[in-house]
Amino acid sequence: MAGIREHKTDLRQKMRQESIEDLQDEYEILDRIDEDYERKLSHRRRRIVITVAIIALLLAAVLIVMIFQTYDSVQVLRNHDLSDAGNNGYESFAGDILKYNCDGVSLMNANGEDKWNQAVQIQQPAAVVNGDYAVVADVTGTDVYIFDEKGLCGQASCSKPIEKASVSAGGIATVIQENGATPVVSCFNDAGELLLEHQAALHETGYPIAAAVSDDGEVLAVSYMKISQQGVGGQVIYYDLKTKDKDKKLFTKETDQEAVGEIWFMGDTSVVIGETGCLVYKGIKKPELKKELSFEGEIEKVFHDDRYFGFVTREQSGSRKLTVCGRSGSVKLEKTMPGSFEKVSFTDNQIILYSGQTCSIYTLKGIHRFDGQLQDHALFMAPLKGLNRYAVVTNDGITTVHLTK
Repeated sequence: MAGIREHKTDLRQKMRQESIEDLQDEYEILDRIDEDYERKLSHRRRRIVITVAIIALLLAAVLIVMIFQTYDSVQVLRNHDLSDAGNNGYESFAGDILKYNCDGVSLMNANGEDKWNQAVQIQQPAAVVNGDYAVVADVTGTDVYIFDEKGLCGQASCSKPIEKASVSAGGIATVIQENGATPVVSCFNDAGELLLEHQAALHETGYPIAAAVSDDGEVLAVSYMKISQQGVGGQVIYYDLKTKDKDKKLFTKETDQEAVGEIWFMGDTSVVIGETGCLVYKGIKKPELKKELSFEGEIEKVFHDDRYFGFVTREQSGSRKLTVCGRSGSVKLEKTMPGSFEKVSFTDNQIILYSGQTCSIYTLKGIHRFDGQLQDHALFMAPLKGLNRYAVVTNDGITTVHLTK
């Protein structure tokens, strides 16, 4: 009996050993399958990575070509009718287009659809945009309208005919009013409430040509044209809007250059335009001259945003020169242009120059993006989202175009 039991025990052990060996064989097979699968998966991943990299390189190459080449024609993508398009003025505002005329002011998208519309009664409308605010004033009239991206903020009425208006980044409208030998400079908040009324005297300060309020609303800077025994020159005076003192002057600077009607703030920097150059000041209440730029040619066009400013000058040779500077006055871009242009706009780091159907577009990187003819006479032009897409307002409506070769 003992022998039989030992035999059965040996048999069971042998069977268990065989089962273990069978399982080990199966595990080895599974391991080989897993290893084979991992090799195939790794190979597939490498192929996917290589394919994606090749596609990315091709797309990058195409994108580089699209960005750096100069286009000379346009393809019309869409047309939208716009009634009385030729009777309106246009400005880029809040990512859309500010449209204004004698009867109304509206903000419309590139499809010609109004986001809001405000009725006005203006004889000679003029608009200026600064950041989140826009002002539409009745030149030779007395009404001023202040807007943000949602519509009308406030309205003000002046006592004298308006000569020029501006708006600060904080929504303060500054108006120069004609009043003979004692012109008036007035400031209104975005609700249309009078903040300051300053009466100039020709024999003391000169005639105010341009005025602007700092972004924080604390300082008013006025550029004057002053006539003296030495001839015609310029003078800039900064006034403290917050002080209750009778004498509000913070800073006075006379220049040999005649003032030509442009002054603005860019944060804590202010820029004063002269006849053949500009002065760049640092500081609001204690401005210090940081840069003085002089040009050989005559300034024809001036443009700026909150970071850059620029000029188009007519050189002695008859050609035009495009110059763009940073806040500090350092030159970022210089380009010589063979022709002249009636209009210039500066939006999304692009300088768009156009006159009739002729158009030229530069970027701040110095890329000459377009040099050619549009299909219709352009009243206004602005970039749209997407590479090389633009909105062009013509006498017939709004056209969306794509730059092509």
